[in-house]
Amino acid sequence: MRNVLIGSGLMLVCVILLTGCGQTQQTSQVNEHGIQATIQTDCIVHYYKSNAANYITRQRHGYNPAEGFFHSVSAEPTGIVECTLLKDYYSYSGQEMDSLSDLPHQFWNRDLATSVFYSFCGSGGLIDLSSMTPGDNVKVEGQWYRPFIPSWPNQFNIILYQSLDTNRVELVQMEDSQQGRAWLLRSYNYRYSKELEKTLPRTIDAFDIQDGIASKLLMIRFEGQRV
Repeated sequence: MRNVLIGSGLMLVCVILLTGCGQTQQTSQVNEHGIQATIQTDCIVHYYKSNAANYITRQRHGYNPAEGFFHSVSAEPTGIVECTLLKDYYSYSGQEMDSLSDLPHQFWNRDLATSVFYSFCGSGGLIDLSSMTPGDNVKVEGQWYRPFIPSWPNQFNIILYQSLDTNRVELVQMEDSQQGRAWLLRSYNYRYSKELEKTLPRTIDAFDIQDGIASKLLMIRFEGQRV
């Protein structure tokens, strides 16, 4: 089912756990690798497809910035969908569906999980940029940024762009030549978290930029609630 809409009743009972995707809290959830998700979020996620209604769902995300860990789980009409990222390790479980957006053929893939991890943790100041390789300042869509290249992933390219105006990582660029993918993720709508003492993003947009940034196409929006 592609045209699944979340009604207002479900929206009201969504449990929002973290700023950036709700209210912040610590969690004792541990995955199969023994990695604890120190931050959890509940997000409303929109998958966009040309000439079709967008698919809307709710996902719970878990992060451990120090370990390079990301986890997502959601209840879909086809059953439970789950993915786990631990740096270069990635796993996915869930029934195959028609393409939800113009690129991904599942709710998640390794490229998307990695890009979301770096977008949330990078823009929230939860990872150390000093351990990454810096580049020369570049202008993206009229704004100046300093690029940083992390030590992982090894299978494709990720670049974090730190704004020279705000000192935040506002953009993450992903290029996977083997899969023919080029994406740009933008983080915005920030809110301060007292628990983490960080300003975290409420919204992350993922764009297809295979035809260039000027022709970018919105694929997915991760949107926080009650922020």
